[in-house]
Amino acid sequence: MSAAGEKRGKALRAFFRKPRTLVCLALALLVIVAVIADCCIFPLRYASALTHMPQIAARGEGEMRIHFVDVGQGDCTIAEFPDGQTMMIDGGDGSVTARSAVLGYCFALGIETFDYVLLTHTDADHAAGLADVLACFGAETVFLPRTDFAESGSEDGDAYANFLSAAEECGAELCSAQTYAYALSEREETFWYFLFLSPLPQESYADANDSSAILWLEYAGVSLLVTGDAPEARENALVRAFLETDGEAFSVPVSAYGKEFVLAPALEELTLYKAGHHGSNSSSGEALLSLCTPETVVFSAGAGNSYEHPSANCIARVRGILPDAELWRTDELGSIMVTVGADGDYTVCAVG
Repeated sequence: MSAAGEKRGKALRAFFRKPRTLVCLALALLVIVAVIADCCIFPLRYASALTHMPQIAARGEGEMRIHFVDVGQGDCTIAEFPDGQTMMIDGGDGSVTARSAVLGYCFALGIETFDYVLLTHTDADHAAGLADVLACFGAETVFLPRTDFAESGSEDGDAYANFLSAAEECGAELCSAQTYAYALSEREETFWYFLFLSPLPQESYADANDSSAILWLEYAGVSLLVTGDAPEARENALVRAFLETDGEAFSVPVSAYGKEFVLAPALEELTLYKAGHHGSNSSSGEALLSLCTPETVVFSAGAGNSYEHPSANCIARVRGILPDAELWRTDELGSIMVTVGADGDYTVCAVG
């Protein structure tokens, strides 16, 4: 090595021996790693949610699990289907506490990308948290609600606009949440399906709650009905349509697995019911409860909420019509998990 080359080598070694230099290099490396993680893994602003992961065992073979996540006064439901697909229904109000609960729960379940995301209606306590979910995990398909009442500049309108922007940015297929839209399992041996029972696309509605998507989900003979914030009048319309047509109003012929068959929700054999509008007195009416007679009713509400959800009248009505039903409440128990086996047996437990 020449004298000049040896001199440069000594200078370089001396440079890297300086503590300040090593600190600067380490910081630069951390910045590079952070930028890569933020772009390729998940936004670092959501990293704090990793400290809010509940302890949840891995889903068993052939099991479907439904999680009613405690987001305070709001709604968020996550379904893990037996073929490995996943779905989120509503995403809480977007507050720091609710966001940490939702994202932490998703991390605990090992979610990578949601197959389906549904916003039942544009109220902010259902919509505002979904923009963060989509930014963090994305989705293959997003079901959009009726937007007649999402006024620009309002809290609900801004929440919906952020949700829609996030859905478009993540490249999801956008579909309307309306009657007869459905999805099926990828494999016949793990057959499940969900089907929208409302709203009808051509019908007019009084407000956002009135236009809530109503969803039927079924696996191994166990069914779940989610009604968003639909009021009793919408429930009654659903019941009338079902009874007057002997269920034919919601029967949908499909072609899958090389054969033709019909999706036919049996409302009178409902297993699980997520109480409408957080247990408001204006939902979970007598007609719906009397027709469906669910075995288990889940209430999603915030502890000590100012609306007093679930209402005493609603609880009394449920207990009067369904004296043998089990009642589960997120305001008392936190998040709630339903596990459905391939044989149709199911269990319900609180998630600590």
